[in-house]
Amino acid sequence: MTNSISFDRAAQFYDQTRLLLEPIAKHGIQAILDLTGPKARVLDVGTGTGRISIPLLERGLDLIGCDLSAKMLMRLQEKRPSARIVQADAFLLPFPVSHFDVVLTVHVMHLIHPWREALREFRRVLVPRGLYLNVKTWEAVGNSIRGRMQEFWQHWLETQGVDARLPGVRDDEEFLPELQSLGAHLTEMEVIRYPLTFTLREELERFGSRINSHTWDIPNALFDASVAELRTWVNQEYGDLDQARADEVRFAIDVAQFEE
Repeated sequence: MTNSISFDRAAQFYDQTRLLLEPIAKHGIQAILDLTGPKARVLDVGTGTGRISIPLLERGLDLIGCDLSAKMLMRLQEKRPSARIVQADAFLLPFPVSHFDVVLTVHVMHLIHPWREALREFRRVLVPRGLYLNVKTWEAVGNSIRGRMQEFWQHWLETQGVDARLPGVRDDEEFLPELQSLGAHLTEMEVIRYPLTFTLREELERFGSRINSHTWDIPNALFDASVAELRTWVNQEYGDLDQARADEVRFAIDVAQFEE
């Protein structure tokens, strides 16, 4: 057992709650293709239902998707029957040494408990001087309302003795030095910044619906209490729940090229 998080329970609602927004579809997908080149052999680790991998396949990329969740992979193949998929955990990939030109992850490293072992696997399956691309499709820029809501909610749970943080990578301060320790030369490509619009009522409903993985293991009564506390705090801090608001976010890619 790895304690990594499987998204089996999210397979039926994932596509409706993680949209391929226009800036991602128009600019982000092309940026990935620009980095891989047209002939690269690519492994998408944590491919899920194909939110990113299907647009890449549609553009002709030679890509294999792997995921811990069989149900997420089934959804991907329903949408793209020709897609090549493998059920596997990121820290134990069923591929030989130097098999891929590029390894891709998109919003998955925070879910992988043995994430350091996973990075070593990525390096193992990459050709010499191959690329590892870690993609962030909506990373907050500056002061984020949604980020503040998340921080309040997590802190309140901590006061109740519950750590609601996910099991994998916590931040760049631990992630990037680990890549460098493996011999990676690091650069970051910021592709585009764009506004992510919402209302506070929508965000509270999103919390309450438990679509996000950090809510899944919290006992029901405690979770309900946490959402009630969050709602009270949001009302005090911001007032009108139906006012249109926006966080500035960005599509960015950590580009790691391993030394030979």
